[in-house]
Amino acid sequence: MDKQNFDEAQGRKFSLKYGTPYKLDKYDIRILKVLNKDARQSLAEMSNKIGLSRDAIRNRMLKMIKADVIHAFKPILNPPKIGYPIINYVFISMFAISPEAEDEFCRYVMKQTNITYAASLIGKWDYVLYVFAKNPGEFSIIMKELRQRFPNLIKDYEVHGVLEEFKYDEGAEVL
Repeated sequence: MDKQNFDEAQGRKFSLKYGTPYKLDKYDIRILKVLNKDARQSLAEMSNKIGLSRDAIRNRMLKMIKADVIHAFKPILNPPKIGYPIINYVFISMFAISPEAEDEFCRYVMKQTNITYAASLIGKWDYVLYVFAKNPGEFSIIMKELRQRFPNLIKDYEVHGVLEEFKYDEGAEVL
């Protein structure tokens, strides 16, 4: 993969895109599974495992990037090893809010570096946030700032601390 296409894949915003599913064939599935195990391997290494030429693999990867099948090629970090041992899922319930207020909330959350994942939900909770912190005090400050900034939006919230992650998969194994 050349640098420009790699950079373009890195700069994409992560979001679920609904609509007509991309038509994956057996080679696309093999590519995704090989990338899921090790996205740093060369096209030559992938070619030996998949049974396609390097150019064919590169072209298929580019098509899947453009079709939003592949969002990015990024490392999966271990938060405690980089100084963030406090990891919490924060579930948030909102009052009935206007689309403008909800957009403001989402923009704020997206700018917060300690919030590494955010999703809107269906059910009891309207949002889930994944929050990294260096210590309990820093987590408390993050939550206070969020509640103070949106007192008329946040009805309730619940924090679930992560003790251990025992599975993390970006989805290629379901193929």
